[in-house]
Amino acid sequence: MSNATRENCLPDVGRLYYFLVRVVMVAVTMFSVIYFGPESGVFRIVSLATMIGAVVLDVMRLRSIGVSQWWVFLRYLPFGSLLLAIGLQSAQAGWAEDKHLDRAGWAILGVHAALVVLVLFLVFRGPGQMLGLAVRAAW
Repeated sequence: MSNATRENCLPDVGRLYYFLVRVVMVAVTMFSVIYFGPESGVFRIVSLATMIGAVVLDVMRLRSIGVSQWWVFLRYLPFGSLLLAIGLQSAQAGWAEDKHLDRAGWAILGVHAALVVLVLFLVFRGPGQMLGLAVRAAW
């Protein structure tokens, strides 16, 4: 997919920049909630700005991989945001042409899958174990 055949001249967002901008957005949101508090007006403005910025960033990344921008509405479904983020970080630019991940895409997908399995294991590892850890931490 060459830039000359594109109908719009919007900038592309690669995997690295997508990941780094998402990390910066999370860091800015965490800083504002810690420094200003969750009930402050500054935090509300920052969270609204990062939410709009995340949607714009997702649309730019979807355009980069050659998929319809309507897929951005997956982020509003339960667990859809997780699937969208994994897909946007794994797919290389021009992915829609051949629908195959490159080597780095498979590695990123594997890391995400391992993290999801780890979280599921920690949550569902046994009845009462998470509750026991929470009670011990509270005392």
